[in-house]
Amino acid sequence: MNLALLHIGIDDTDSKEGMCTTYVGAVAIDSLKSQGVKLEGYPKLIRLNPNWKLKTRGNCAIVFTTKVQKHQIPVVKETVLRTVEELAELHIKTTNPGVVFYEGERIPIKLRKFSKKVVQDITTIDEAESLAGEIGAEVHKFKLGRGIIGALAAIGNTLEHDWTFELIAYRKPENRGTPRKVDTASVVKMNTKTFPNTFGNLDPFTGEIRITPHTPCPILYGIRGEDAKTTLAAHKLVKSLEPIERFVVYMTNQGTDEHLRQAKVAEVKPYWSVIVGGEVSSAPKIILGGHVIFSMRDKTGKIDCAAYEPTRQFRDVAKKLIIGDKVVAYGGVKEKPELPLTINLEKLSILKLVPVLRKVNPTCPRCGKRMKSEGKGKGYSCKRCKIKVPASAAKLVEMRREIEVGAFEVPPRARRHLAKPLVRVAYPRREY
Repeated sequence: MNLALLHIGIDDTDSKEGMCTTYVGAVAIDSLKSQGVKLEGYPKLIRLNPNWKLKTRGNCAIVFTTKVQKHQIPVVKETVLRTVEELAELHIKTTNPGVVFYEGERIPIKLRKFSKKVVQDITTIDEAESLAGEIGAEVHKFKLGRGIIGALAAIGNTLEHDWTFELIAYRKPENRGTPRKVDTASVVKMNTKTFPNTFGNLDPFTGEIRITPHTPCPILYGIRGEDAKTTLAAHKLVKSLEPIERFVVYMTNQGTDEHLRQAKVAEVKPYWSVIVGGEVSSAPKIILGGHVIFSMRDKTGKIDCAAYEPTRQFRDVAKKLIIGDKVVAYGGVKEKPELPLTINLEKLSILKLVPVLRKVNPTCPRCGKRMKSEGKGKGYSCKRCKIKVPASAAKLVEMRREIEVGAFEVPPRARRHLAKPLVRVAYPRREY
């Protein structure tokens, strides 16, 4: 048989009012399967640069690969394009879908590099169209067609170095926009049985359920995990109190830190997400709204770091830093012309703490009680024993700091989709 691999990327079908690109992909996949079209591997959910000002609500693109006979390709393309046209929020000004088809066994290096750039930096529609023409990818733009950037990037992301999975269950159309009905106790039980192979299910400090979104989109819940098998097992443990229309398992770059890049302070740019090491150069301060700000520096310069109010107890770590502490900051940088560049903290590693020393009055050599100061530079005396000692008798004692060396992260409620949870650092990923 004359078989071909056809990679299909889709992006920018959603809006703040509803829809979800993952749902559009799920519907297209189910439609193709009903026609006898087979998928090669898992469909992929690729999160893009979380700092880009024109990002979509979910900030993700999807891609799936079909293994089809050459004569089936026109039918596959027509099915996908019709699905996007029917489901995308085309009446919303900011929704500008894009669909990309690429046929081939191997993903070109140029496309892989473009994908990395879209996750870590910014690019343009013109750049995407130019690359598509160069590699022979077929581009379809709806309205402005901004989604071709993410659609092309999704095809180019081969998830070679790290990946996770997400099982997404979708609501019936008549229930969308209403409060989601999922049994809380079943989610707690699911988390107990599957963590850390699944993660981000609950906020460990508040008990808040984190698998259900709060937007009017088709998603009922999403379960993230290290492998597809575990996410499916977890799904079976969750009791939905409303019917599930369909579900899909995506392989994804969520929870991988793929958006982060190592940088010196002087290299940091707006829209980047960075890993910067240095030392605390100004004491943390609390500003209006409960946000905590401190600055850090390396040999190339100084930059502010922020732990915002939604990060809750994570702010307590930032508050306890002092000048000279050695740290590594992880986080995104947004463009705010009226403010200096600031790393919006996602994680913080404390490498070394500066000793805090306190002068302690000496004890009386006869009775052992703490001696009193006679005044600045005048030494100390014991009123009971009438013994005096010089000022040099005082000792410097290292005080216990309220924080320790280690890694700290924001709670799930404030965590970016791409941010790697600390449990994934300590717990190795399983193969799929």
